[in-house]
Amino acid sequence: MPRLCLTRHEPRASISCVATSLQFICKTCKAISSVRTFEQARDGAYFCRCENCGTKNQVVRTGQTPSQPGLLPVTGVIQ
Repeated sequence: MPRLCLTRHEPRASISCVATSLQFICKTCKAISSVRTFEQARDGAYFCRCENCGTKNQVVRTGQTPSQPGLLPVTGVIQ
């Protein structure tokens, strides 16, 4: 999972780790996963596979690319 971490040694200024890719929360294992690719099922639904358990999570396409930061809503699991 790509992350951008910036820190400064001054006590007043610090920036914590920020996700630099599109992510989703798996409905099965509740882990946060980065979107590698969008896949399309036969019925036209879009899904992303969980990096942790491999579950196909149906997601809402928002027009963002996998490299843009954000959190995709998951609407269900595809069997």
